[in-house]
Amino acid sequence: MSSHVLDHIGGTPLVQIRRLNSNPNVKILAKLESCNPGGSIKDRVALAMVRAAEESGELVPGKTVIEPTSGNTGIGLAMVCAVRGYRVKLLMSENASEERRMILRAYGAEIELTPGHMGTDGAIELAYRMAREEPEKYVLMDQYNNPACIDAHYNGTGMEIWEQTNGAVTHAVCTLGTSGTAMGCAKRLHEMGDVFVAAVEPYAGHRIQGLKNMHESYPPGIYDKTALDEVLRVEDEEAFDLCRRLAREEGLFVGMSSGAAMGGALKLAETMDSGVIVVIFPDGGERYLSTPLFAVDEAQGMCLTTVTGDTVCLDCADGAGLYSMGPSLDNPAALDAWRRVVLLDVMLRDLRARGADVRAACGLSDMDDRTLAAAREAGMDRSAFVKQARGHIMERAALLGVDDGMVWPLAEQGQQKALDVCRSLLGHGLAYEKLRSVYFDVFRDARYGELGTQDMTKVSAGRTVDLDAYVKDNPLDFTLLKRATLMDLKRGDILETEWGNVRPTWFLQHAAAALAGLDRIDVFLGSESHRFPHLENLRAIWSAAGRELQAWLVGPQVAAESGQNLDTVFSQTGNARAARFWLLSASHRKALCAGEESVAMWARNWRRVQDGAAVLSLAVDNRGDDIPDEVRQAVFDLKAGFSEAMDADISLHRFWPVLFRFIKLVNGWCTANGMSGEAARHCLEQLLSVDDVLGIVDRDSLPVALSLLPEDVQQMVADRQKARAARDFEASDHLRDQLASAGYQVKDSASGPQVYRV
Repeated sequence: MSSHVLDHIGGTPLVQIRRLNSNPNVKILAKLESCNPGGSIKDRVALAMVRAAEESGELVPGKTVIEPTSGNTGIGLAMVCAVRGYRVKLLMSENASEERRMILRAYGAEIELTPGHMGTDGAIELAYRMAREEPEKYVLMDQYNNPACIDAHYNGTGMEIWEQTNGAVTHAVCTLGTSGTAMGCAKRLHEMGDVFVAAVEPYAGHRIQGLKNMHESYPPGIYDKTALDEVLRVEDEEAFDLCRRLAREEGLFVGMSSGAAMGGALKLAETMDSGVIVVIFPDGGERYLSTPLFAVDEAQGMCLTTVTGDTVCLDCADGAGLYSMGPSLDNPAALDAWRRVVLLDVMLRDLRARGADVRAACGLSDMDDRTLAAAREAGMDRSAFVKQARGHIMERAALLGVDDGMVWPLAEQGQQKALDVCRSLLGHGLAYEKLRSVYFDVFRDARYGELGTQDMTKVSAGRTVDLDAYVKDNPLDFTLLKRATLMDLKRGDILETEWGNVRPTWFLQHAAAALAGLDRIDVFLGSESHRFPHLENLRAIWSAAGRELQAWLVGPQVAAESGQNLDTVFSQTGNARAARFWLLSASHRKALCAGEESVAMWARNWRRVQDGAAVLSLAVDNRGDDIPDEVRQAVFDLKAGFSEAMDADISLHRFWPVLFRFIKLVNGWCTANGMSGEAARHCLEQLLSVDDVLGIVDRDSLPVALSLLPEDVQQMVADRQKARAARDFEASDHLRDQLASAGYQVKDSASGPQVYRV
């Protein structure tokens, strides 16, 4: 019978991956290192290092074991030291998961946290200094330079893989952390047979705990890249998704590094005709429960800072509805409104890209005083004026590339809902009728003021309305339906109700437009001028209709000069997508400057992005299918930078430097056909994927790679080039016309024909 728990380290099982593996001729076996008594592969390393230190005489009773760690090695050391009777102090980044800290403390380890932005490197620096300055007190295990790490896997993990597969293993996949696993397994399996050993290395800037990118941190001294047959790259989201899928589809609850290892194994399997892959899963998933790794529903949402300063992570598991006020019909080119519209459009696109069922609406009030006054001034009846003004708004929305999924409900569409809400409020004693107007009684609503946008004890009477025009029980009450004027009655701009001839107020109109356009309302987006009383009034009305929102958002106004509007910005930028870029340029929590210099600068920035997309589009026709590591890293940086910006309260201003850096890189690579066609395609696909949310690239103005054209179009382009070379301009012009009929325009350049869709 075994004497203690350390005798049970190793001998971990292999289980077959069945559903995730799409290659029936390749068997994938996962080695479950979470079955070690301490819960990870690092139990092997911890025991080997302690034994080596004891045998060398360096570790003796009274000394304290210290080690920099991201968690698993520390847990293994804490367990081994608990059995051996040594004190242990562990240095780790403050980013380490809470579960790992709790396990370490349970084993009796002392923890010292280092700054999170330094990663494990910060812990390494501190540990080396402590060991250097107090050698009589501390013994540093130094897993990054300790040959015992390699021996643990050479004698243990690697040999087990060979024996458990009876020598049938053809490929092995592990991840790069301290790299001992990769080095030890590669050494053993290369000796035992012709086994292909690959290791997974994440991209710089990754978020996979426990893995290292050897270029952005101190590479372990025991790491020798030449000992491996291949280094595979796996993106963060791919690793995270595979963790979730392993649990749901294979019944294996594993951690981030295991998801990355699985990604590497699947990449290998796709290239193989047959064989047996053993993939090492370093630890279990329970050590990541305090991270978002398994928060599947939250992954569909985004985190937003609300009007009160609180952070709300949208729950979109059952769908979501987004609402903002569209431009007023008497001023359809107002910049404030279009800034809201474009931001709402970005939110809609992003949430849909995450897989959430989201709808968005920009409501249009069509019975407010301003609309009626504008219609009368134009000598038009209200319905004709509204139709015309709405048409102008839709034209501008199309130019800006607003998603077709955005709806633009008129308040008139929600008239019946508006009246039903009024009846409900009256029935519950929250509203009252007086002299043919209906008012909301704020003192009868215990929740009025709960959004905290205003100290209700300091609100002055008459803040919400012109008191001279209404007769109310309380000056703070707001109007839902106001008695029609003689002019309203004369022109028929009224609603006939049981309370008389009335018109809905701005608040009720937008509340009704949202109810008409959306099945549910989860996010409201307004401007700073809507902070109070607009938000409180809308909340009161929507609550009566059974709608409770998750987030209320407001942003500062656009700092525009007199007379400046969206149409003048269109003229200044020369392209509506450049105007959209400018509308998104600043943080939505800060005012946007509409000065001529600012608009011109962002028009130039837009041209850089547009030209970069065009350069990539043409480079897709270049020869070659290699994608250098630097290109893959740049694509990863673009994707990760965008994801981080969107997750952090739609902080696009943080993403623009990332985008500009990417464009600068691809322009350099594409110079003189310096980028392979496959690399260009890889870059272009990611750029356009980001733009699927941003909507800033004018895709109609991008050239189409010849290789991506239909075969008959490619042939016409080639025939036209031959005709031009032969100076047969009649044939060339005829082919140009044929291409136009097929929906393409050809422009000749020094580098050859460029084809555009028309």
